[in-house]
Amino acid sequence: MEELKNDFLNFAFDYYNKYVENYSQVKKPKPYLLFPLSYVEFAKTESQLFKLLFISDMDLDMEEANDFYKEIGNTEKAKTFSDMLGISLESGKKLFLDLFLYTHGIAVLTATKKLFLRHDEVEKIIAGFLSAFIQRKGE
Repeated sequence: MEELKNDFLNFAFDYYNKYVENYSQVKKPKPYLLFPLSYVEFAKTESQLFKLLFISDMDLDMEEANDFYKEIGNTEKAKTFSDMLGISLESGKKLFLDLFLYTHGIAVLTATKKLFLRHDEVEKIIAGFLSAFIQRKGE
């Protein structure tokens, strides 16, 4: 039974990755907004799969914030993100983690039907968060 569950979770995660690719092609967001915007949109349109993948069966165990980077792929995503913004990897990892935590909160509230935001509202909120962080770093 555990093997069947793992097979389904792998299938669901592959589906999520294809969702992100499709989102990128259809919505054409700014590259640094792709992951947070597609994550929230997935929570809205595929709420049951989102809850399964990113709430109830999420592999991420964070005793400390930096444990986020123990999950496969997160360091590479943070590097890509840092390069897009033209900031150091150290700053990029901090910002990428903060962005994940912020976006995850929005996505969970969206998936559980506790928050209803239009796409443009989500984009404005996340872009504002990034802007404020980058401005703060420049001071």
